[in-house]
Amino acid sequence: MMFRFKLDQVLRHRRRRMEAEARKLHAIESAAVALERANARMEARCRELAARGAPLATDADLQRQQRLAEFTRGQGLRILHNEAEARTIREKAAEQRRILLAAQRDKRVLELLRDRHREAWDLEQRRLDQKRTDEIAARGSGK
Repeated sequence: MMFRFKLDQVLRHRRRRMEAEARKLHAIESAAVALERANARMEARCRELAARGAPLATDADLQRQQRLAEFTRGQGLRILHNEAEARTIREKAAEQRRILLAAQRDKRVLELLRDRHREAWDLEQRRLDQKRTDEIAARGSGK
């Protein structure tokens, strides 16, 4: 006879749920990382453009400088917005991490229960085997 854990379907469901929650967490964290990288690129570009500023000589240079300042301000606002969004995403990631930990705990509880049931079943099987062996030995010595 084979060992059969009655809650095996529940355990499979909890494993699938844990894996799904882990995938969600990974997606959320990936979005935060992508946003932070985009911010870093924008900040670097703004610093590069600001460092390249040439001395003003003509009206065209002045207009170029004003457009650059407007662009830099716009990028700065976008960076601030992205930072706020990244914080929100990180908060979602923290919540998702808590959900994942709960799913892992649920799965682990069932795995421990399965292991205990398996140990009890193994012990019972060994006892039955020993009993059969003893009966065979008793019949053999009784002849």
